[in-house]
Amino acid sequence: MKIQFKLILQVSILLVGLIGIINQMLGQYTEKDIHAYIEQYKSIAMAKMQEHHIPASITLAQGILESGCGKSRLAAEGNNHFGIKCHENWEGDTILVDDDELQECFRKYNSAEESYNDHSLFLKNRSRYANLFKLDMLDYVGWAKTLKADGYATNPKYPEMLTGLIERFNLAKYDTISMLGEGALYQPKNEEMVIREEPAQAPQSVTQPQTSSGKVFTALGSEYPMGSSPFTYRKVFENNRTYFVIAKKGDTYETIAGDVQVSAANIRHFNDADQTMQPVENEIVYIEAKSKTNPNKIHIVVAGETLRYIAQRYGVQLQYIFKYNNLNEKSIIHPGDQILLRH
Repeated sequence: MKIQFKLILQVSILLVGLIGIINQMLGQYTEKDIHAYIEQYKSIAMAKMQEHHIPASITLAQGILESGCGKSRLAAEGNNHFGIKCHENWEGDTILVDDDELQECFRKYNSAEESYNDHSLFLKNRSRYANLFKLDMLDYVGWAKTLKADGYATNPKYPEMLTGLIERFNLAKYDTISMLGEGALYQPKNEEMVIREEPAQAPQSVTQPQTSSGKVFTALGSEYPMGSSPFTYRKVFENNRTYFVIAKKGDTYETIAGDVQVSAANIRHFNDADQTMQPVENEIVYIEAKSKTNPNKIHIVVAGETLRYIAQRYGVQLQYIFKYNNLNEKSIIHPGDQILLRH
């Protein structure tokens, strides 16, 4: 019995050691590490985009994946953030790292910036990647697919991994900044949104339009403070510490997503909108996650209102309204009901 226990203990210790080694090899990293990596290298990625016409979003996403947020041995000891091997024409320093084969030769740089520059030249100067430069620089999906098709990576999920990072961490905004310059994004287009004036006695928020999901919360904009988002030419307003735009005639969640450099899936999520829904003219469309609470403690339900309407009106995430009131998606509310907006 003692021998078995000792053997089990030795195996357990061995497994723990192996797991530690594997984690170190894979360069385990957290979401916090990703944010830190983006902050550290976004300026270099944008500079290389302006110089070599490679999307900054693609460069950052590749850097995150290939270097494990700078935590891999290749990045830590060789400043190699993109997994570029020596190849026959490399005359610089090298580092040997186990990859597809044992002790493969990789390029070694004096700094991460050298790695970023060589990554751009590597793509630009090789004929196998020529198809990349036929694509629009804002088409990060096309760049991700073409990188895989042209042999940069063997993982069949490589395009999805890149686009997943770009959309989750809103990396496409750095493409726009690179192309237009930071100041340009603050400039509105010639077609200014007209803010209509209402009689003094009339409420400024209107609630007449109906959709399949019930009454929607619309606004004229003049009753809200202006926001300042560098990622869109559209006028941005603020409600309950959350930025939103006002839908124009013909807008969809997809067109708004393109205008504000956020994925359509996120825009729908921020606005508790399913795939069957589209905004109506003058509807509030949040471009970031709503708050969890509102300074107003309660809302008294008026005929025609829905829980989503209340969430949009007060800028509170619908899931928290469910939580505060012990409700769910199937709950029905009635005029006169009190809806808690915070604990």
